[in-house]
Amino acid sequence: MKIVAVIPARYKSSRFPGKPLADICGKPMVWWVYQEAKKVKEYDRVIVATESKIIADRCHEFGMEVMLTSDMHPTGTDRVAEVAQKIEADLYVIIMGDEPLLTARDERKLIQSISNRQDADAVMLTERFKNPIDVANMTTIKLAINDKGYLIFMSRAIIPYPKEALGYSIYKNVGCYALRKEALDFYLKTKPGNIEKAEGIELLRLIENHKKVFTVEIESESMAVDTQKDLERIQAAFAQNKDYRGQS
Repeated sequence: MKIVAVIPARYKSSRFPGKPLADICGKPMVWWVYQEAKKVKEYDRVIVATESKIIADRCHEFGMEVMLTSDMHPTGTDRVAEVAQKIEADLYVIIMGDEPLLTARDERKLIQSISNRQDADAVMLTERFKNPIDVANMTTIKLAINDKGYLIFMSRAIIPYPKEALGYSIYKNVGCYALRKEALDFYLKTKPGNIEKAEGIELLRLIENHKKVFTVEIESESMAVDTQKDLERIQAAFAQNKDYRGQS
């Protein structure tokens, strides 16, 4: 199975312009994501996909493979779909460029899972919320997962609501997921549904059309950088553990 890992890195972020180039211990954030992905031997290629020549030039400075893509893509998945039209693969692993705490070990877990789940159109990483502040944050995406590990729904609201059972863990989306070529082609040719439009979560396009998405729980800490405060938390995490990236 040919596997291509793609890191969408958009410069024109509405909340945090230039986010992929934010400094973490002297390196741009996207560099940390790329370096960890390069440790995954199962990947045939690792590519940064961006609409920005500024990001592309910075990636070239660090010897990273990068592809310039359209500046019209509304989501990271759409950007990866453009890459898929130019580079053939059986599986595309999408690693968000604002997830610098994600490890190669977790990415391998994702690949192993989809290899063992032939019925799954896609597989995504998930993690239990540990910080109640993050649960209440509408920028973090919550997941409803059935007892077999398949994704039922995604929302910015707290789901499922703990009305009857208080011991239920709330799960969050981790910015790393894999789509088979057929699933990515389906995504590209299918229009967004009403639920996707309401929530602003592109992977709901698969759920709304009865595609199977399997979830893989990880134990390591992950955090997407959406604001300057998030970046400060990431910088502090790296400063406290300078060997963090040695653990793969």
